[in-house]
Amino acid sequence: MFNPFALGADKFIFLFFFFAASGWIGETIMESIVRKRFVSKGFFKGPWVPVHGFGGLAVYSAAFPLKQYPYLVFAAGTMLCTLVEYLAALLLEKAFNKKCWDYDTYPFTWWCNYKKRIALTTSLFFGVVALAEVYFYWDLAMALIRFTGPAALFRIDVVLLVVFAVDAVITLRKYIRNKKAGIQNPVDGLA
Repeated sequence: MFNPFALGADKFIFLFFFFAASGWIGETIMESIVRKRFVSKGFFKGPWVPVHGFGGLAVYSAAFPLKQYPYLVFAAGTMLCTLVEYLAALLLEKAFNKKCWDYDTYPFTWWCNYKKRIALTTSLFFGVVALAEVYFYWDLAMALIRFTGPAALFRIDVVLLVVFAVDAVITLRKYIRNKKAGIQNPVDGLA
């Protein structure tokens, strides 16, 4: 069984941000294409979507033992990512009056979504992403870690953590202030 915490804090932090940034890039590209204008996705201002950081680590942890069975990697990734996405949507809506997505507004998900939070087509895409992560993307991330070296990796992690902490404080204050004022935070891409 693979345990991401056994990697060490330096690799764990880097991998979290690697997947969080990758998720932001993918979502921003997709959303910008759908909306025909640039849309920076995510709850935070920086180029990261933390749910993808946690999701990337969770998917690899769950799917690594299944690596010899691609169909099980696909199924595990589909189910796990869908669960994480649904829970993240609930958390953001309840805690901050914030919707980061609304599957009624996409041409390929309006017909197959549940409460605008999860969608069949997106869940199946998560399965494909899980396959890519387990058979390719994780190795790419680990190669970047080896290439970077321990000293540089530590410095990169420190910078990422500081910038993320500042972003988190500013963002959370804004959303908490809006919630207290009864302001509905706009759905990403629709504002």
